[in-house]
Amino acid sequence: MSRAELRIKVENLVENVKSLCRFSQKPIIAVVKADAYGVGAMQVCSVLEGLKEVSAFAVACVEEGIELRKAGTKKKILVLGGVLKGEERAFVEYALTPVVSHREHLKVLEGIDIPIQVKYDTGMGRLGFLEELVKDRRVEGVLSHLSSPLDEDHSRLQIERFQRITKHYQNLKYVHMESSAGVIYHIPFTTHIRIGLALYGEKPMQNYPVELKPVLELRAKLLSVKTLPTGFPVSYSKSYITDKPTRVGVVAFGYADGLMKSLSGKANLFYRGKPLRILGNITMDMSMVDLTNTDAKVGDWVEIVGQNQSFTDLAKLAGTIPYELMTNLSSRIRRVVL
Repeated sequence: MSRAELRIKVENLVENVKSLCRFSQKPIIAVVKADAYGVGAMQVCSVLEGLKEVSAFAVACVEEGIELRKAGTKKKILVLGGVLKGEERAFVEYALTPVVSHREHLKVLEGIDIPIQVKYDTGMGRLGFLEELVKDRRVEGVLSHLSSPLDEDHSRLQIERFQRITKHYQNLKYVHMESSAGVIYHIPFTTHIRIGLALYGEKPMQNYPVELKPVLELRAKLLSVKTLPTGFPVSYSKSYITDKPTRVGVVAFGYADGLMKSLSGKANLFYRGKPLRILGNITMDMSMVDLTNTDAKVGDWVEIVGQNQSFTDLAKLAGTIPYELMTNLSSRIRRVVL
């Protein structure tokens, strides 16, 4: 039993994978770092592991890779976040593929006979070699990252730089640069696309050319329902005062669960398709909503994300990006695979 659930629609997740592959004509490296963007890496990988369209998984650090291996993941796992001293044994023991982006990473891996992939910084200013070519018999792949996919001029410049780099390599198994948004460029010389957000049905841009189905439903239960009189304060700092007798519900979901406090007074939750205004400040574990003209009762589910709004919709109201909302989802939210 749980007070809050993130429900994962497997059928739609699989369909999104197939749609992305059809559009790009390339297999997917599924990005499941940060607990699959908060969705649940174990649950997501258990579904994607059996799909021929998914060639590999990508995580941020060794610890995430180890967790997936212990959970039974068999496919290739790339560790995107570099290599630190002391991690070399884990790469061997758990058959993880390091992505090297600095000479120090290569030093750590000296004498270790495992496949490696090399990252190049073509205009992100984060991880990656600039113009220094890595000549190493262990190199099986090269990659880069588009910093601003909506900026076509900069993206084209990055693609050109990356293509010049790839020409110095032969017999690569993996060449990848396209992200969820980056698939719009149909880069002809890459072998894979590296996808995170779009897998989960969240569109990285308006007019996205790939038809995506919603994968996630986030909901929480009502803890209390009562009618407050006119002039009654609601939440911390008396941040809302009722202007008439108001039926107020307390939802078991707050900023500790991932509903950002900045959404106070801006966002709606939903009950059977009816929008419920959030009243006053969102608190750590609870949010208050206006239940006027509903028959909602204690124990009923209230929708936070689902049929009526996406993480992208909430992110716009919060002045952020859906990645931040999703990765802040609490571990106390039960992940349910449908």
